[in-house]
Amino acid sequence: MKKILMSMRVTEASNYKEERNSIAFEYVEFFESLGLFIQLVPNNTKYLSKYFVEGVEAVVLTGGNNVNPKLYNSDERLEDVYDVRDETEQKLIQEAINKNIPILGICKGFYLLNVYYGGKISHNIENHVNKNHTLESSEFILNGKNANSFHNQGIYLNDLAKNLEVIAKTKDDIVEAFRHKKDKVFAIQWHPERQNENYDKELINRFLKGEL
Repeated sequence: MKKILMSMRVTEASNYKEERNSIAFEYVEFFESLGLFIQLVPNNTKYLSKYFVEGVEAVVLTGGNNVNPKLYNSDERLEDVYDVRDETEQKLIQEAINKNIPILGICKGFYLLNVYYGGKISHNIENHVNKNHTLESSEFILNGKNANSFHNQGIYLNDLAKNLEVIAKTKDDIVEAFRHKKDKVFAIQWHPERQNENYDKELINRFLKGEL
């Protein structure tokens, strides 16, 4: 059984001060349905490198929270920003790259990877909150497919990092999926764990096999 490392979002208790490492049940259910064993990585760990034991075959950066705008030189003020998560995920990215381990980004992970490689994020994108989009892609399994959307942020084509390649976009030129031209990095804007589509499973399996 393949083992993957998975990042978690930060949440807070509603009635007292307590930050928590959290993961939606759907992530576990979706990735276990692919035959993967999940090792969760807490945001406040001091031993991140020790999670990269022999047998780790991929890193998954999950959704939730916002990337701190200061990371892409923006003075935009956003809520739901946690530096501890950004820092932990950036370390996960660097460690995985150093060890030649594939990285899959989902939603927030998609954004962070673009920023990590020098790209930017745009805010208050219209017609993208709680709507499905039709994907335009050179990949047969993605072209024409509907994907969910839960965000008002986006990456326009000219905001994508130069060493990233568009795999799918919307008709209004918002990037929905990309891969790195050299590193084993692939990222999608939508949430596969929330829609349970066969094309998502095929797409991720192909990436993990090095076929994408």
